Amino acid sequence: MDTVTVSRQKQLINGVNRLTLSAKQIEVVPKIMGIADPLKSIRFLPGFGNGGDANSGVQYRGLPSGSNGYFYNGVLVHNPSHLFGLFPLFNNNVIEDLKIYTGVVPGKYFGKLSGYIDINSNWQVRDTTLIKAEASLAHLGVGARIERDSIQVIEIFWRNTFMNKTLWPVLSKMGKDLEGMNYDLFDFNMNAKRVFNKSEIKAFLYLGRDKAMFDLYEQRAKNSMDWGNLVMGITHTADIRQYLQWENNIGYSKYNTRVAFDLYGEEFALFNHQKTLSINSTLAYRKSRRSVETGFLYIMDDLGTTLQNEGQPAQSGGNVRYKSNQHLFKHFVNATSPLSEKIELKGSLNLSTVSAVERVFFINPALSVSYLMDARNSFFCSLSMAYQPIHQVGLTNINLPVDYVIHANRNLSVSKIREASGGYRYAGASIEYSIDVYYRWLSGLKEFNGNIVSLNESNDIANGIENGNGVTYGSDFFARLITNRNYFTVNYSYSRSFRKFDAINNGQWYKYIYDRPHNLSIVNSYKMTPKISISVSFMYNSGSAYTPTVGMYYFGNSVLAEYGAKNSVRMAAYHRLDASVDWLLKKTSKCRQTLGISIINVYNRSNPIYIYQSYDRNYFQENNAFKMIQKEGASLPLLPALTYSLELL
Repeated sequence: MDTVTVSRQKQLINGVNRLTLSAKQIEVVPKIMGIADPLKSIRFLPGFGNGGDANSGVQYRGLPSGSNGYFYNGVLVHNPSHLFGLFPLFNNNVIEDLKIYTGVVPGKYFGKLSGYIDINSNWQVRDTTLIKAEASLAHLGVGARIERDSIQVIEIFWRNTFMNKTLWPVLSKMGKDLEGMNYDLFDFNMNAKRVFNKSEIKAFLYLGRDKAMFDLYEQRAKNSMDWGNLVMGITHTADIRQYLQWENNIGYSKYNTRVAFDLYGEEFALFNHQKTLSINSTLAYRKSRRSVETGFLYIMDDLGTTLQNEGQPAQSGGNVRYKSNQHLFKHFVNATSPLSEKIELKGSLNLSTVSAVERVFFINPALSVSYLMDARNSFFCSLSMAYQPIHQVGLTNINLPVDYVIHANRNLSVSKIREASGGYRYAGASIEYSIDVYYRWLSGLKEFNGNIVSLNESNDIANGIENGNGVTYGSDFFARLITNRNYFTVNYSYSRSFRKFDAINNGQWYKYIYDRPHNLSIVNSYKMTPKISISVSFMYNSGSAYTPTVGMYYFGNSVLAEYGAKNSVRMAAYHRLDASVDWLLKKTSKCRQTLGISIINVYNRSNPIYIYQSYDRNYFQENNAFKMIQKEGASLPLLPALTYSLELL
């Protein structure tokens, strides 16, 4: 990924480890339900993979979404997705851009193995008043933005879905896997900024809530869920003197879930919360191509998890409980300096301490070197090391809010990654392309042992967590062509990812669930007329690895399954074609109206979310023997959408 430019005016970036997408470039990708999704747009960039239709989070270079840090204006977001990823958590109407950092990253980010994705609000002040409304067949949104005197701005935007009235009744008739689906959500954004003589203050708030009910596994698993995010922060930036700037930020984020299961008559309920307070102070000196940043970061993270039998009070002591507080303090130094006209050096050094872990200090070094051959051609190489003190242990391979989040402690070590990467960049007037190679060594990885019954009977979640190692390696190719009327990108990534745990797969190496060797994505947006533009996107990904069921047995009153080697079978390849048309209905100095038509999964490809094994019940009753049947979970069908947008100035 490292140095991929996304702006025609900035074809060449003077460094590595950062990628930027503007809100307008996010709009280029055809939209599910007619709504632009910043996170889904990342899937068309080098190194990023597609986790499937049920995931809004992104996988980068063979690691899961939980290895990425998701931030909103520099404040951590615990769950960056609404259910199944159908509706974007981040509202593209109120953001300016999206930045991705890996390797040498700004000091305010810490605690993830793979990378950091920061969604930034639109803080520009242009002395205008804007009222915006949008409506589709599944949602309604309305907002206002007021800018005054080139020094202050306030913006609010509210969205609410009504899918229970429109979308789910239609989809449930198209496939029984969606019968019983009931899901809606709302979210609210507010941003405010005030500019003073030599300083400015920015504040923001995000609030979202989801409520859902649905059935899985032939309606034998009935589930109800409600969860939500609260993210807010305030930043003060001051110009101390020429080239010297001081930035202070305080942020708070909270995530709560309640998930109730009724699986084969066994009722469970999972309660989960995560609250994080962050304080960051950065002093930065920037002059020409040289810069130095130093400061500190403090994080207090509070976790709580309970898995219990439904109907029992939460205070009862017979179920799994997890309560933990973690404190992290980091001092950092980042520097960028040219060694010559053609060579630039960028590095960072972080000294961190994490409460309740065995090691007292962690040192995170990162270094990258760029060689500029000429105005268009450059090479780079990078070495980095990072730690992750908070583990996200998945219970499923889809984006449901049922994953365990656990702090590292004396019994659960901190995860670690070491990465070496290098690449080549070409940036011309209208075309650019890049080639990258990488290798990642991982240790202290955490994996759930898969036994939910023992978890329900145990009081220590750590008893169900295994410790192991991993490697990922691969190469990324990315190309982009821009003309006055056309925007075209193609991305191909070859990526392998393997894991090794002593207590899993007999201690042998096995494919990780996100070992998806081939990832191809193409986007093309063409402006046919001044009022009409069309966009087409195509994705192809190798199927996810999964563990097959090789046999079923009836023992006593129970059905027992025998499993094959860990992740030894691969699902069918994922591929999907999306298309959209945007029509500018009216544009004046006071009004702008647009109509968008999108079709997701144009040729109605079945890309199952999951695969499970069942048996023919009629055959069993007639022959007293098993006949195994492989079942596929719900997939996203052909999904058209119509969206109307109105802007009043």
